[in-house]
Amino acid sequence: MHAQLNIAIISQNEIEGEGLRRILTEQSFDVIGVHRDHLDLNLESFDEPSESIPLVIIDANSEEDGLETCRYIHDRWPHCKIVIIAADCQSRAVAEAFHAGIDGYVGKHISCASLAEMLKLVALGEKMIPSQVIFDLASLKADGGLDEMKVSTGDANLSDREIEILKGLIRGEPNKVISRRLLITEATVKVHVKSILRKLGVMNRTQAAIWGMSHGLTGGSQTAAVAAPASGVINGSGGGAFGSGGAYLS
Repeated sequence: MHAQLNIAIISQNEIEGEGLRRILTEQSFDVIGVHRDHLDLNLESFDEPSESIPLVIIDANSEEDGLETCRYIHDRWPHCKIVIIAADCQSRAVAEAFHAGIDGYVGKHISCASLAEMLKLVALGEKMIPSQVIFDLASLKADGGLDEMKVSTGDANLSDREIEILKGLIRGEPNKVISRRLLITEATVKVHVKSILRKLGVMNRTQAAIWGMSHGLTGGSQTAAVAAPASGVINGSGGGAFGSGGAYLS
């Protein structure tokens, strides 16, 4: 049994929207409506305390429309989970979407079973990113592109210690693990994390990790990259997990 989700779909394409409704209904999700525009969305019932989890899936026709819709929902219902489904999974677009407040970003090539598993993970508080973002970064490293990108991390004025901690965030390490590895206190790690978030202009550790990856940082040799079948993407210890559709960061 997965957590009860109340799912609303926003899609300008009626066929795609109704198709997505049918797919999710067959996967035992509760779809409360399909809308052509975010202005038609009425989530007033989500303002009331409930055991169910509100989630909006945005079928984005363009990056600009997707971001505008995301910002509207995030500002109006900050507790609502948001997932974007898009044809373009470029690292820059994904990073901007997470900065705007989404919880998951998946490509339209994803299988029905993988989409269902990813929505369950989002309901549990995980952040979903497309596996293509990881592959793009791996290609940059192989081509030597990361050496050029490292210069951009200096624009944020991160100290050497903050960069090491940011690498730990990319690996999904909790503060306790980072403190032990760097031989500093947890309180000191917390101070550095707050400083990193402030300098990068992001709201949480996941957004900081995505910023770091999109600017050429990797988690180093400790990064977990575990293959998973298309029907699910799970790695139990807070590292990374990859399937046919995406990866998650905790």
